[in-house]
Amino acid sequence: MGLTNIQLVILSLLSYAAVVVRGGEVPRPRGVSLVKAALYQPRPDGKWSCLDGSKAIPFAQVNDDYCDCADGSDEPGTAACSQSQFHCINQGHRSVDIPSSQVQDGICDCCDGSDELPVVGCGNTCLELGAAAAVQRRNEAELHTRGAERRQEMITRGKQMKADRTARRSELNARIKEQEALKAEKEQLKRTAEALESEALDAFKEQQRELDAETAQAEQEPQQMRQEATLSFVRYDANKDGFVEVTELMVDMNLDSDRNGVVTVEEAKYFLDERERVDLDAFVTLAWPRIKPQKMLADGLFQPPVVDAPEAEVQAEVQGTEPVQQEPTNEQADMEHGDVDEDTEDEEDQYEDEEEPDVGVGEATPDVETTTTAPNYDPETQRLIEQANEARNAYDEVERHIREIEHEVKEIDEQEGKDYGRHEEWAVLDGECYTFEDREYVYTLCPFDRTSQKPRNGGAETTLGRWDQWIGEGDNKYSRQKYSNGAACWNGPQRSALINIKCALEPRITGVSEPNRCEYYFEFETPAACDSEAFKAADLNQHDEL
Repeated sequence: MGLTNIQLVILSLLSYAAVVVRGGEVPRPRGVSLVKAALYQPRPDGKWSCLDGSKAIPFAQVNDDYCDCADGSDEPGTAACSQSQFHCINQGHRSVDIPSSQVQDGICDCCDGSDELPVVGCGNTCLELGAAAAVQRRNEAELHTRGAERRQEMITRGKQMKADRTARRSELNARIKEQEALKAEKEQLKRTAEALESEALDAFKEQQRELDAETAQAEQEPQQMRQEATLSFVRYDANKDGFVEVTELMVDMNLDSDRNGVVTVEEAKYFLDERERVDLDAFVTLAWPRIKPQKMLADGLFQPPVVDAPEAEVQAEVQGTEPVQQEPTNEQADMEHGDVDEDTEDEEDQYEDEEEPDVGVGEATPDVETTTTAPNYDPETQRLIEQANEARNAYDEVERHIREIEHEVKEIDEQEGKDYGRHEEWAVLDGECYTFEDREYVYTLCPFDRTSQKPRNGGAETTLGRWDQWIGEGDNKYSRQKYSNGAACWNGPQRSALINIKCALEPRITGVSEPNRCEYYFEFETPAACDSEAFKAADLNQHDEL
């Protein structure tokens, strides 16, 4: 914005106003702070160097409403250079720097009105604002003082927790060494016991196999005996009436006990247990045990009689019935007569081409209850098995203790890796959780762990982020936290949360917002942020020496 001649004269007078600094009069151009006054002194030749060192200009060109320096440092009191800053002294209140674009724009940005010419008529409100700010600072200072007392309690607890973790870590190190030694001892005992158990079980299994073989053979002999007897019954039952009679045995010369060439009635009755005739059951139980030894004596090694008839006919003869003759089907009859219908052949081909129906491969079979009976071990084998079980249990118990110790050591190491502040004041918040409700959600913050949200009307909890790091700037490192790698947004990034922290007497969440998609801001208050000394230092740094 261009200035009139009258305005330039007024501006020139203001620019060269002198203030007393360290016993001498040194010109301080308009818009320059006291701390930078020494940088705006003319050289003996009447020139002045731009702050970036790019060139030297006549000192009279400072604040002449024309930007001579590339860094804009020659126009601290005008709007000629866009990148320049104007310093509001604001005596009686807090001094501030404003962009040079706000100088001479007709708006009073400085409470002392120094950013505008007197003709604009800016009143000086610095004393009123300074008084209000002073009350606010006193309240904040009192809050930090009271909060600092609680913070000190948190520091004491945090340091004690750290000392406890260190002591516990040393204790666990000693315990894990003891358990590792005990594990080696129990492992050796387990190997010895399992070797004896394995040897005993192998011997028992071998005995069991032999016993099973004998049992199977004993079970098989009666079946074989009945089969031999049944086949012989069919052979003797010549008239197929379902009985073997004395006369039917008399034809078998193998039953001639006295070797006189004739099987007498008395000899035949002996083999029929002194009966005239017997049915199949009586033949199997009474007659065959007498006949078989006699035939073996007569024939040498006995071979059961060979029956050429099919099994169905044998059973029919034993039961005294006629075998069922299966009548040929129409197709078989046609085949016998060589008369095969072409349509029938085509139909058969069609059936062959069709896939067979699914028989349920992969379907679950009905559950069948099975009961497993434990082997009946001999006392010595049972004793060795119990000893091996005890050795295994003792070894497993030691391993379980080692896993528990290692898990606790891991938790301690994770805690030791976290930054709990300069004096461990934040340690007491680890393990605590705080909630905040708005109209839709319940938000949860568990410091040094995670953040989440859950709908108030019910639904699944969504993780907004897990503990990442402190992200405060400079000396205010512990004023902000970041939680990353939360649940992914639909068609978007993973959720994250930033925690802005302020001093308060009690820890609580005061607000939650989502300024950017899937990025949440928590406003959190806690005594851990109440550092009265740091607050005083920061308050002093906000004022210039006047």
